[in-house]
Formats: sequence, structure tokens, C-alpha cells
Amino acid sequence: MSIYFIGIDISKYKHDCCIISAADQKVVSKVTIKNNKAGFDELLTIINSLSNPEGIRIGFESTAHYALNLELFLESSLLTFMEVNPVLISEYKKSKTLRRTKTDSVDCESIARWLMTVEYKPHSKGFYHAYSLKSLTQTSHLNKCLCTLKIQ
Repeated sequence: MSIYFIGIDISKYKHDCCIISAADQKVVSKVTIKNNKAGFDELLTIINSLSNPEGIRIGFESTAHYALNLELFLESSLLTFMEVNPVLISEYKKSKTLRRTKTDSVDCESIARWLMTVEYKPHSKGFYHAYSLKSLTQTSHLNKCLCTLKIQ
């Protein structure tokens, strides 16, 4: 039973993904997907094609709202993921090489390799519900403010 580590570098319009096998620590696949349903379906197809889809560890940097669509898709697909502070990845890269290479392809591989060195703590379930509640409360607060402004 092999475990696979998937590092994803998040961007506004695309995500670079690197899949590394824990058995031999070699890159199995590198792919760039679009930040839309078709791109996420492509990633899911690749994940399901692995020999052990249950042994998947997915990680990506915390990038505000750019990762939101991916997070919601992964949760709806019943996959776990770990959101990582970008400073941790940056420091990890500094510890591994003296080169200052900064490309999406290198970053996604660094994220996957970093995942191999830490305890996997997946994001809590129910992310979608928490996000929805947060959005509703913000909208409710804005509506109250608008109402008070209209009354004045």
C-alpha cells in the first residue's frame, strides 16, 4: 500500500500539481489544471488512477480566496487536504537548497516534499458550512448597515 503526496501551488487562474510516491520518493506526475470544474475533474481522475486513492495526502499554501473553489471541490469529493502557511514552505525550501528558484512547478514539488516530513493534519470537515455561515453573517451585517443608512 503506497501513500501519495500531492502538492498544489495555487494561482488565480490555474493550479500546478505535483504527485510524489512515498515508496520511492519520486515524482509520479506533474500537471497544471485550471481553476474551474473541468480542471478539478481532471485532478480527481488523476487521483483515482493512483494505485491507492485512499492513501492520498493533499497540501497547498493558504492563499486567501484563490483556493476556495478547490477546497470546496475536494471536500465534496470526500478528499482530505491540509492548508499550509506559505512561510513554512519558504523556510523548508531554503533549508533544502541554496538556489532561489521560484516557479510554480518548483513550488508544488516543494509543498509535496514538505508534506512528507510533517504529521498530516487535514483541514476540518464542514468547511463549506462554516464558510457559508461566515458569508451569511457578513451579508446580514451589510444589510443592517444599508437599512440604517436608508432610514437616515
